[in-house]
Amino acid sequence: MFEKLSNEEFVPKEGMLYKTVTVSGKTFELYYGYYEDIDRSNNVLDVIYPDFIKNPAYAKDGQPIVTAMQDGCRFFTGKSGDDCCGECIYYKKGEELFGLCTSPDNKVKKDA
Repeated sequence: MFEKLSNEEFVPKEGMLYKTVTVSGKTFELYYGYYEDIDRSNNVLDVIYPDFIKNPAYAKDGQPIVTAMQDGCRFFTGKSGDDCCGECIYYKKGEELFGLCTSPDNKVKKDA
């Protein structure tokens, strides 16, 4: 995943761009950072994904863009206890941890 530079392992720093990903025509920039203060205390750097629960995004046809690790919605259908979107039968995997929710109950109507 990380490339080596002059015999040294690449070490990402907070705020560095990890990758730019396009999902259903929408572009998202992923940066290195911390999800929780405890992660910062333990120096556990991660790739930060958008919070689609707070800030929903939709494909052109109205399907919600989701991440595999976000909490499942009230229409979640999958193994009990694993209620993240990536474990739902309606999750359609995309690039990285992005995907689409294909539940007809979550699709929003788009203006023609």
